[in-house]
Amino acid sequence: MSDNVKFVFVTINGQEVVRCTPDPVDVSGVNVLINFRIVTDGWVFPETGAVTVANGGSTFPYPSWTLGPQSAGLLDTGVEKGDFSYTLALNHVASGRRVTADPSIRNQD
Repeated sequence: MSDNVKFVFVTINGQEVVRCTPDPVDVSGVNVLINFRIVTDGWVFPETGAVTVANGGSTFPYPSWTLGPQSAGLLDTGVEKGDFSYTLALNHVASGRRVTADPSIRNQD
């Protein structure tokens, strides 16, 4: 696994509680792709806005993009160190319900 790609595995339990593993995502270096993957059946990322970073600025200069129904990407340029909160949005396929979670990304070095 390359240091330029970090994976976050997303699960949703029966009470619709979202868990991201790892949380926080520890990122070192510059221009790291964070790939979010839903591993619970029946849930997908929205076509836009799957991952939103609050006050991302030049560290997260681009919106996330949905790579596939259960995969989304976010570029972390690494220009600022510290913790960044983000909101992850998921849609339930059968009902259309949307759930969110607010984990974090920790930029190091």
